[in-house]
Amino acid sequence: MTMTDCTLPETAPRRVALFAHFDRDGQIDDHVLYYLRSLREVAERILFVSDGALMDGQADRLGGLAELVHAGRHGAYDFGSWKLALEALGADIALYDEIIIANDSCYGGVFPFAPVFDKMASEECDFWGLTDGLVDGGTRYLTSNFLVFRRAVAAHPAFAAFWDGVTRQPDKAAVCRQYEIGLSQRLMAAGFRPGRYLPQAFVAKELYSDVYFDECLEAHGLPLVKVAVFHRNQERVARLRQRLDRMARYYPVALIEAHVARLCGVAHPPFHDLPWRQERTRLASLPGTYVRTKYSRDLRWWLCYVRVLGVPVFAAARRVPAGA
Repeated sequence: MTMTDCTLPETAPRRVALFAHFDRDGQIDDHVLYYLRSLREVAERILFVSDGALMDGQADRLGGLAELVHAGRHGAYDFGSWKLALEALGADIALYDEIIIANDSCYGGVFPFAPVFDKMASEECDFWGLTDGLVDGGTRYLTSNFLVFRRAVAAHPAFAAFWDGVTRQPDKAAVCRQYEIGLSQRLMAAGFRPGRYLPQAFVAKELYSDVYFDECLEAHGLPLVKVAVFHRNQERVARLRQRLDRMARYYPVALIEAHVARLCGVAHPPFHDLPWRQERTRLASLPGTYVRTKYSRDLRWWLCYVRVLGVPVFAAARRVPAGA
């Protein structure tokens, strides 16, 4: 499958994007195509890998947007898809100033990518992402749903060695531990400087939380929003339907609603209308039991408390390192 001519300015850095896709029904949704179109504004070429067979006619939807490299179950998650895309890219990797890896775990093009790349062009870093995460023990890493590697990284043996070592893992947690966190750690150990677009670090769960919407999405013009927020809402983001109405000013939210309807059966499941943030616990089977959590960026702590029939019965706080 061939691409149409790229319309990027002649002075723009040359970029290629490697896009990892998975869909349980073998479909390429309209929101994915919208993401790819938005990505083409900053990348002259996109290599598309699907970790699963595509339904008849779905591959044709990529015409003019991306080159289909692979469509079949490989079971190595997104890092396995990016590995296949890099193998397909081969020696052509030397043609590009920046290599982008991205996946369909986010709705993309919420805000344009170009301002993000413009800002990061002045940052003294060798690889960068939109956000970075913080896990227990203070380990820092760049979140892998969108990463950019500059020429020095892409040409280094450590980069090739990392991808050569990517194999199937038993579960997603192992992938995150070995590869998402491991990639950042491997490159920093090789002397490369990481960078991030957002001015502050994230506790990982914040990417799925009210904090992301309230403090980051519009304030910093972020181009991505996690898909899982709208079809699972595991962090119990409040008033998602209202947030979608607000997003409609700058993103075609009908794409999100259509995708959620296919996954959940309805465009707005009950968890789109939570009046406040609420989390399930081991006591969740008891009527009226829930956990409320709050994160204070100024004071750098998480507060968690359990209410049973409206009465607080347990509270715990965890401080986040001040340098995060």
